Amino acid sequence: MKFALALLALVATASAFEIPNFGKGELRHDIQDFIDLVPVEKVVQITLQYFTEDKDFQRMIEYFRSEGFKQLVKDVEDLPEIKILMDYVHNAGIDIYKMVNQLNSALKLPPLTAPSYIVSTYITGGIKGFIQDILNVLPRQQLKDLYEKKLTDSKAFAEFITQLKSENFQQIVNKVYAHVKFQELLTHARNEGIDLIAIKEVFETLWGIKVPVY
Repeated sequence: MKFALALLALVATASAFEIPNFGKGELRHDIQDFIDLVPVEKVVQITLQYFTEDKDFQRMIEYFRSEGFKQLVKDVEDLPEIKILMDYVHNAGIDIYKMVNQLNSALKLPPLTAPSYIVSTYITGGIKGFIQDILNVLPRQQLKDLYEKKLTDSKAFAEFITQLKSENFQQIVNKVYAHVKFQELLTHARNEGIDLIAIKEVFETLWGIKVPVY
């Protein structure tokens, strides 16, 4: 029930989402500009409907509540490379620790029950359908244009992308990818028909992140 109420609260406040910050640095403004382009209410509405109606999505949520997934999160957070990255983002003015701690708190919630909130949006169904439905409401060209503009106009954003392309971040990607629980997640995604190669190419093209071959 707590999770259902949290989803309802998220729907009510989605349009006002702002990155937690310390009132310093330009990076938070750059990231916020991207978030402001995302139709958050529509994304939350679609997610909520999948949570209430789609069995595949519900099974995915069950996995995210499992001890195996919690261990994966814990192991990732214990990586020294993660500490370096989080400290960098923290020092850039974004309260990344607050965001991560919200995730950690959510993982300790009791068993979930479906919320009673009902929406009329059509959903495709299945995990593959969920990803496609979310992609369909994203202004992808605007996001791409903003990305290119920020690389040119914002030193803070350009330095952040440099961090994502650094050897430290690549080590994070490699270690998470090799984790047995993450491999289980990839297997589940592949079985659901999700195009992992396409996702891999997006990470490599847009962010310069080299994802190992599955």
